[in-house]
Amino acid sequence: MIDLMHELNKQFNNKYNFLKPFEIEYDKTQSLCIVTFLYPYDVEDITNQQHVEIEKYLERLFLINGGVKVKFRKSYLDEKLIVSAILEYIESDKKSIVPYLNENDIHSSYNGRTVHVVISLNKDVLKILDKLELEKGIKEYLNNNFIAYFDIDINSNDEIISSKIDFADIPAQKAKRRYKVTIDEEIIGKDITPVPQYIKDIKEAFKKNTSSDANFDSIILSGAISGLTRKTYKAKKGKHIGEDKPYYTFVLTDSEESIDCVMFCSISADKKIENIEDLSMVVCKGDIKKGLSDKITYYIKNMAFASPYKEEIKEDAIEDEIEYNFVEKFIEPEKKKVKEEKQINLFDVGNDSERNDGPVTYTDLINKNKIVVFDIETTGLDFEKCEITEIGAVKIEYGKVTEKFSSFVKTNEPIPLEVQNLTHITNEMIADAPNIDVVINKFYEWCKGCVLCGHNAIGFDIKFIKKAGEKVNLNFDNDIVDTMLIARQSSLKLKNYKLGTIVDALGLTLEGAHRAYNDAYATAQVLLELSKI
Repeated sequence: MIDLMHELNKQFNNKYNFLKPFEIEYDKTQSLCIVTFLYPYDVEDITNQQHVEIEKYLERLFLINGGVKVKFRKSYLDEKLIVSAILEYIESDKKSIVPYLNENDIHSSYNGRTVHVVISLNKDVLKILDKLELEKGIKEYLNNNFIAYFDIDINSNDEIISSKIDFADIPAQKAKRRYKVTIDEEIIGKDITPVPQYIKDIKEAFKKNTSSDANFDSIILSGAISGLTRKTYKAKKGKHIGEDKPYYTFVLTDSEESIDCVMFCSISADKKIENIEDLSMVVCKGDIKKGLSDKITYYIKNMAFASPYKEEIKEDAIEDEIEYNFVEKFIEPEKKKVKEEKQINLFDVGNDSERNDGPVTYTDLINKNKIVVFDIETTGLDFEKCEITEIGAVKIEYGKVTEKFSSFVKTNEPIPLEVQNLTHITNEMIADAPNIDVVINKFYEWCKGCVLCGHNAIGFDIKFIKKAGEKVNLNFDNDIVDTMLIARQSSLKLKNYKLGTIVDALGLTLEGAHRAYNDAYATAQVLLELSKI
């Protein structure tokens, strides 16, 4: 193979030693070899004469049947570009850690062409990663895309995660009690999920939580308004700078507790709010923060009138919907007689012109398919080396939850202590479990004819499942749906797309995140709820 830069420097006496080959492509249709070079941001642009000189030399050097086209790309050391490149590498090569890393966790600084990159990653995740391998991979990727010397440093942070569901994004409480209300009329904003929490629970969770990273945003509460008071403040920026703008303070009270509230509003919404009578029943969405005098305060963004009846949401509601034969270490799914329909590929909506009832919607596809929503726990993040310790799944048939699958898996090697702390699955818990060959065969049979679904499944879970299947000559070629990708493409605008964050944003209830089945059921709830929005 030709050492391109060696030949180029030899021919032109190191005149172009600042260049770096970035990409070489061959376009068969045009019989054209396209060579792209990087050059540093602090070097003057390549002249037309230099361009032609290099192009003609490469035509002689390559001796190919066709022409050579040369392109040049300036290598800017912009922090946003560097951060974007790192996330691109993680997405393509280290998908298992995608939920635990975003652009706010990556910072870079540089002096000349030396760039120092600091990456903050959860300490528990970092324990089960090969840190040096990750640093090396990121460094090589950046070296291929920029002209600089990169120094990569991955540090640990104290973000709390108990499993792939991150409870740092859920107010710290044992379980979320919720109840249902009916929205009668929207006042400010739209699409409030009518399943509020109890004010007492959210205040206690806020008091107990000491983490500055905990997310108490987009909290849904309901109750009666009292002491509604209109106030004004001077706008300090924007087109209305210096003008008086309205806001309201009041107290919201449910059956157990009260909370101080503040609501800023537009001039158009001012009259609507001013005419709200005391003891009016409302449901709200907003953020919990410390207000004046360090009081716990609810800063409301959306509000609607609601009917004051309550229907408690059972924590074990799924037990009413699932039929299965329980065995302590293994659950054998009960075969149910369900009307067979032709399987519809979830990603093939078909030709609309062939359908009499219009285009197929996402909800239609869920309602016309069997979907297995699954989750796994493992001894580590590398699917080539690590083992599955638990598989949990829920089956959705034509839009309705019908069956449950759950099994521990006995591993060949002990579960590392740091992984036990992360997943809360111990060696004693899997000691009497069936081995992976037995479980994967059962799971394969149970998934036949179904679409597979998981949260970050494409980047993590399905790799382990396929690897286990290959060892016993089973090919999991089912279509795959990833709720993390669906959520990113939805109308939800979240700070991250971890399962816990999405569960909370959709107003769903989740507890027991230490088990694969509980994670799978939470993902099934998310899938069904996302189909509505």
